[in-house]
Amino acid sequence: MTNLGSRRRFLRNAALWAGTALAALKTGTRVAVAAPVFINDPFQLGVASGDPSADGFVLWTRLAPDLFDPQALPQEAIPVAWEIASDRAMKKIVAHGQVLAHPEFAHSVHVDVTGLMPGREYFYRFHAGAAVSRVGRALTWPTPRGPADRVRFAVASCQAYDEGYFSAYRDMVAQDPAFILHLGDYIYETTRIPPVRRVPVADAYTLEEYRLLHAIYKTDPDLQAAHAHCPWLYMWDDHEVANDYARDQSERTQDPAVFVKRRIAAYQAVYEHMPLRISARADASGRSYMFQRSDYGDLAAFTLLDLRQFRDRVACQTETDHSGRVADTTVCTEITNPKRTVLGDTQERWFGSNFVKNPAAWNVIAQTLMLSEFDQTTNGGYAVFTDSWGGYPAARRKIINLVRDRKVPNCISLGGDIHSYFVSDIRDNDKDERSPILMSEFVGTSITSESTNYALYTSFLPRNPQIKFFDDRKRGYMLCDVDRTVWKTALRTVDDVRVREGRFATLRSFAVENGKSGVQAT
Repeated sequence: MTNLGSRRRFLRNAALWAGTALAALKTGTRVAVAAPVFINDPFQLGVASGDPSADGFVLWTRLAPDLFDPQALPQEAIPVAWEIASDRAMKKIVAHGQVLAHPEFAHSVHVDVTGLMPGREYFYRFHAGAAVSRVGRALTWPTPRGPADRVRFAVASCQAYDEGYFSAYRDMVAQDPAFILHLGDYIYETTRIPPVRRVPVADAYTLEEYRLLHAIYKTDPDLQAAHAHCPWLYMWDDHEVANDYARDQSERTQDPAVFVKRRIAAYQAVYEHMPLRISARADASGRSYMFQRSDYGDLAAFTLLDLRQFRDRVACQTETDHSGRVADTTVCTEITNPKRTVLGDTQERWFGSNFVKNPAAWNVIAQTLMLSEFDQTTNGGYAVFTDSWGGYPAARRKIINLVRDRKVPNCISLGGDIHSYFVSDIRDNDKDERSPILMSEFVGTSITSESTNYALYTSFLPRNPQIKFFDDRKRGYMLCDVDRTVWKTALRTVDDVRVREGRFATLRSFAVENGKSGVQAT
């Protein structure tokens, strides 16, 4: 360690502490003067890292000595120290600092770390008073457009706490991914009956209820271990707020102004419990800008899209039900309205500007639904689920046209939501098998959330030749191994999520070769 390096770190950390203290004074929040003493371990929700870049990542924790008592901590900002080391024993400290855990954000901590070396493994932990957190592991990414030969990562979604144990994360950690991509439904706002595990909130509406749900989920040891093992990329879907919501509308009849208050509470709880940058925190209007692009060197460019916050309402609603349903497009003509949007104007313009042909070997659209067409009829007509991309065909077509017109190579779509494995090829015209394949798609099953559609969905497959594989009978996740020549996806499964000690296996494996269109079974 050079004296110059030590001086730079001292000045940076001194400025960080002064800045956070000044922020606390400006907001009127009192800062705890004496070293805090906690009734229980304040780090029992674990630690996490996220949004990795070439020179850093976001570190997260939340002080919560009692999950069920919001008054277990004083209404004061509590100093929390953090340190990063190049070794697991935390002997070779390369960065450290101190921030304030504010009561307005449930005493959560978000540290936006910069100045690290690209493509490196680091370890981190937090201190508050005499309490010390577990050690977490984080990795920086290669320099954007810099050389990267390969990466392994996992894709997860849909984890209802009360429907089972999160044992899939134990297998993820064993597979040692460089990062985990979570595509929504991290929590569920309502409980399932009968439950495998109980949650103390039947239907979340308030900030306190969403906070409690997130905290209960974070107590799962396998989920905690996965957060501590590697950085995450995350995009929400509907259940972080309410089932099938769209913009300012819930699935049940409700004043939009009332629902927006619920959505703002849910968004804040997400921010408080995930390793997100401060830019993801909702602004004064209640909007949160989560969409982003992350480049893993010159190997893969990941574009994460928010499909909930800015979309138009679900088509052909009833007076009392705004949720998705299967509808024939010849009957529900609202579906084909060319002005209907999923991304919204701002995100759509951003996507159009950022999703371009670039030096990356693979171009990835990471979003929370299935982008492939899925005709859900067996006897004529054309029927779609209105809460899916199928319910917004004009918006879907814009993405297809963008990939086609800009000749974006080696395009992969990753999705979730449907609690099923789907492996598909997306053509310029899916109804014509001679039409060129523009991208391949892998949709993951759920971590725990059930599906009972196997016989029904199987009956639709003859009308959907673009779908190469489907199975909704297993819970699990996707494990992706990517290098410059081939993209491989293994569909990993857990035999029974109703018991904590499940057994793991690969259901099927598929590959896409660089420069060769179409997915192949391996």
